[in-house]
Amino acid sequence: MLAARLRDGLRTCLADGDAGPRDQPAEPGTIIVDEELSVVATTPAAWDWIGRLGLVKPSDAEPLPGFIYSVATCVALSRARGAEPPPCARARLQAADGCWTVVRVALLTGAAGGYVITVEAAQPQDLAPLLMRAWSLTTREQEVARLVIDGLSSEGIAQALFISAHTVRDHVKAIFGKVGVSRRHDLAAVLTGNVHGR
Repeated sequence: MLAARLRDGLRTCLADGDAGPRDQPAEPGTIIVDEELSVVATTPAAWDWIGRLGLVKPSDAEPLPGFIYSVATCVALSRARGAEPPPCARARLQAADGCWTVVRVALLTGAAGGYVITVEAAQPQDLAPLLMRAWSLTTREQEVARLVIDGLSSEGIAQALFISAHTVRDHVKAIFGKVGVSRRHDLAAVLTGNVHGR
């Protein structure tokens, strides 16, 4: 039920045209935390991104928003379980101004240990899988949609997926119906979070 509400909220947001990037900070923000998740160092851009997302810090003792600690904890737990290769986690958020952002947490190797956290503008490859799931695309529809985003023709998609061009057109038509668009350009814009590009 919660997943359905989140999906519907995301669909509404996309339909309203509020998902495109706007005036993003020019560079990613970087935060270094130690193994106890205490902040060691940050770049000014990190705080710009956090402010833009409207995330609130839990306390002065924990200056990062709880969401970032949650993502970092996922990496720490994977590491504690002995995951190989060293774990990495990411999450995507949409700021109040419509900017899609990705937060990545990766394990630092070496004597110091700890984690590096980056906060930056989400790229189409960060958003497309999330948005395809939000529009309830089937696995095959997602494969077709990725190739549409890449600019392949129906014939090119058919060759890549070893299906007929007619089947590709059927899938594209079904995808258009689910997403509520009628052109490939618009489909690519919606599925990469760039609805302002239409």
